[in-house]
Order: sequence, then structure tokens, then C-alpha cells
Amino acid sequence: MKSRADTSQKSVSSTAFSVRYLRRSRELYRRYLEAKPWMRQFYISFLGLRPGLRIVEVGSGTGDFTQYLARLIRGRCEITGIEAREASLQAAITETRRAGLSGKISYKKGDANQIPIENGYADLTCCRTLLMHLPDPLSAVKEMTRITNPGGLVAAIEPSEMKSFYDPGDLEYTEKASKAYPAWLKGIRKLEGKDFAIGEKLPSVFRTAGLLNIRTEIQADAWLDIDPRRRLKDVRDQLRFEYSVSKETRSYDRKYLVAGGLLRKQADDYLRMYESRARRLLSDSDRLRVARVYGAAFAVTIGQSPG
Repeated sequence: MKSRADTSQKSVSSTAFSVRYLRRSRELYRRYLEAKPWMRQFYISFLGLRPGLRIVEVGSGTGDFTQYLARLIRGRCEITGIEAREASLQAAITETRRAGLSGKISYKKGDANQIPIENGYADLTCCRTLLMHLPDPLSAVKEMTRITNPGGLVAAIEPSEMKSFYDPGDLEYTEKASKAYPAWLKGIRKLEGKDFAIGEKLPSVFRTAGLLNIRTEIQADAWLDIDPRRRLKDVRDQLRFEYSVSKETRSYDRKYLVAGGLLRKQADDYLRMYESRARRLLSDSDRLRVARVYGAAFAVTIGQSPG
């Protein structure tokens, strides 16, 4: 449950959406992707990235994925990031300018349910980890379809329910984690109406929105601490970040776990065990290179805008 650098959130109104949190979370994930360069080819091929495209990213946040798309396209393109939060919008503009990508990327302030783009503008309209936070994801997908030209693509990259965790040196925690994660998801759905495992539902949402030729691929993220492609510093930084977030979100996580079916004592025992393990691992660099493996998956779904 705690290995969720991209999806660990407080309540929607909380400071977990701060620029500091988003920037650090995305930086750690960028480092992870550097060890798996074949993912670049996956996005290029599946999203049909090529020079000359007009792209709109909805919910662009601090501009991390926006910049990633721009770097994948060798040649000219026009990418517009749509973001509702002013702080994230300004951070994205600053980071994009610093990266030398302002010639390809611009940003607009706007909401996913009322995108400030004219009908049929984009060749590709996409979002990443946006629909999971929306009470009505179908409304956003319909808006994304509206601004996409006939025959163009609408794409969403959202977390799947597929999660795994295994630590051969701590089977008790492994078992508790396997029970805690589905309870956490259920609690968030019950209390906030958000679906943090919406990935499997995307084809149905896309079909209801009127999109055609719908396809889905599962992008699996598997973190193995012993993997020599991962620098020890990256393993430590990720664990330290997750631990710091867990301390800020502990009361929320307890609430979600209990609402999702765990007894309060079970939730408290799990959270205490997680924090104790994190402190123990961070206290000794040799312990970080354990055979612990954990994984998450994103469903990457695309559909064609009807003519």
C-alpha cells in the first residue's frame, strides 16, 4: 500500500497536492523510468507520437508528463497543458522554461470538465493520473473527446487495481499489506467518491463517451530494491519520501482503512508496522538492498474520436 509514489494522496482538499509534493513524487518516478528506457518506445508507439501533432494534456500538474511527451517527439509539435491549480500551473511554466521546452509547450488554466479549448482542436488529448481523482470521470472524458479532432486519439494513463508486495524477510508484513491495500482503495471510494484503481474501468468509460477502436495496455512498474539498475541513493530517496508522506497522511490512511473494512486495531497495527520497517531500513544502507519487490500497474487506454 505504501509504495505508491504517484498516487499516495491526502484528502482532495489537503496539502498533498502541493507543488513540493508533486515535484518530488514525479522526480522520483522519472529516475525510476531512466532505468527502463524501453518505456519511451512504448509511449511513442501506443500514443502515435510524431512531429507536427497538436497535443492537449488535461490535468498537467507541474508539467512533468507534458515535458516527457515533448522530449519523445523529435521535431516540432504543439503541446498545451491544462491545469486548474494556479501554484502547479506557475511551477509548470517555470520548469518548462528552465528545460528549454517553451517552444513546444504552453499552458492554460482550466478545469477538466470545462476545458478552455475549441472543438476538434487536438490530434491527441491525454491525461495522466487525473481521472482517478474525479467524482465524474465520464464527464471529463467527454470533454476530452469534444476538443479532439475526428479520427484523433483520446488517451488516459491511470492506476490499475493490480498491486503486489513481497518481502521474503517479513512475511507477516507482506500478508498485512496484501489486506490493507484493497481496504484502502475501498475506503477512498466510500468516503470521497474517488477511484484510485480506475484503470480497468477505462475501456467502459471510453465506450460510454462514444470513442471508437478502444485499446488498452498494462504498463507494469516493478520496483526491486536489489536491482543493480537502481542506484542505492534512488532506493533510499524513494523510501524516505514515502515515509515522510505516510507521517503526514496517517490519520487519513487510518480513516480509509477502517472505512474499507479493517478494524481500527488492524489499521493501527499495519501503519505502525510500516513506519517501523521504514525507519529500520533507512537506518542501514545495507538493509536497503534486500530482495523486497513491489509493483504497481497503470492502464494506458486510447480511443478514437468519432468522425
